[in-house]
Amino acid sequence: MAAGVTWRAALAETRAQLAALAQEMRRDGDDGRSMASPNVFNRRAIGRIAPTTRAPEFAMDVKVSVIYCVAFFVLNWFVRACVVEPLARRLMGFKNGESRGGRAKVQKFAQSALEMVFYGTFTIIGALLVPQQPWFWPSTEWWRGTPTKTLATSAALRCYYLAYGARYVAAMANVLMEHKRKDFWEMQLHHVATILVIVSSYTTGWTRVGAVIMLVLDPADVPLHAAKCAKYVGDARGNKRYQLAADVLFGIFMLTFFVMRLVMYPYVVWSAGFEARKFFTPNAAYYFCVALLCVLLFLQVYWFGLIVKVAHRVVVAGAAEDVRSDDDESDDDQADDDAKKKTK
Repeated sequence: MAAGVTWRAALAETRAQLAALAQEMRRDGDDGRSMASPNVFNRRAIGRIAPTTRAPEFAMDVKVSVIYCVAFFVLNWFVRACVVEPLARRLMGFKNGESRGGRAKVQKFAQSALEMVFYGTFTIIGALLVPQQPWFWPSTEWWRGTPTKTLATSAALRCYYLAYGARYVAAMANVLMEHKRKDFWEMQLHHVATILVIVSSYTTGWTRVGAVIMLVLDPADVPLHAAKCAKYVGDARGNKRYQLAADVLFGIFMLTFFVMRLVMYPYVVWSAGFEARKFFTPNAAYYFCVALLCVLLFLQVYWFGLIVKVAHRVVVAGAAEDVRSDDDESDDDQADDDAKKKTK
């Protein structure tokens, strides 16, 4: 495709990808074949489209990624302002406005609720899309034919891949507009490393293992953010049932994190570092990708250390505390206390 790709063509490609993804997830259960094959692609609904399977095309893929990124950013803040924050105020009992600390709790609830929705959505999409691919297992299939046979991707997988990367670009912008957390720089490093992994794997034919990594890393964040939401409501209402729910969800998160990110993900890193070499000669791009995977693995180990600290607090104090809370949260609470004293 020529470099002068129009935004109209990019929008048509975006619609084609979304249609293919929807069809792929409604696979034919009778014969096990995907409904996203070229013969059943809905050309009437989406008009003139690019082939369902193709290699990366820089101009087109960049514009499609921008469309996904803008859509995620706008959707995040629209839903947050119109739905999630009003719901948070209702759940927390803030009927006549909230204090400075209360506003912080509402914003943090909204942030975690939307993270839960986004991670949950991509977890479902990944679970429906990735395991049905013919190269999903054994892991040697991730590398067989690299890069000649692995560079081209189906429209459905391309949608999942580009949208996944766009989500993290939007997340980097969102973090700058939200409360700064204690692990702000670690999160930014994680986002940058993830985006670089997606870009490098997409352009070098590592999309198979990249899709597996996406599938492995997302699920743990769902119970984590659900636990945070329960904790914020429990703190605001002083209701121990919400705190109990937060502790249970945190336990589920801890187990999921350990299995998915410290057992399965290290296997993926091992496969990339050793098993992959049986199928091609390593080059500079290969070592760059492996280095990025190791950075992500280091961050998982670092975060699990924080998780263990929280688990220790649950055992000792009987309640979990968010180790990634805002640095100024205690200041907000102190300001609320001072304001109450002045009104007395």
